[in-house]
Amino acid sequence: MGEMQIIGGDDLSTLAGKNVLIVEDVVGTGKTMRALLSSIEKYKPNMIKVASLLVKRTPRSDGFRPDYVGFEIPNLFVVGYALDYNEYFRDLNHICVINEHGKEKYRV
Repeated sequence: MGEMQIIGGDDLSTLAGKNVLIVEDVVGTGKTMRALLSSIEKYKPNMIKVASLLVKRTPRSDGFRPDYVGFEIPNLFVVGYALDYNEYFRDLNHICVINEHGKEKYRV
């Protein structure tokens, strides 16, 4: 995992005493989400919950489980429904797996 940055909030101290809902598209191993939760907990919110549209079933998972999950999926690269591969497929109205042929065809 690389360095994590929280952007878009000038003063996160405003989270103190508030209920916080983190909305994520895909949770893979859970490592990034745990790091984010640790960073946000420093601001002493009343409660933090995590909602994720997708959670990957992966042996690399650290056991993190969002409070709210849309779907569990295999540990494969998915596109569609705002998830893209090099800016392609974001506008699909469904989620699907992109295979190696597709990755090669649309790689940058």
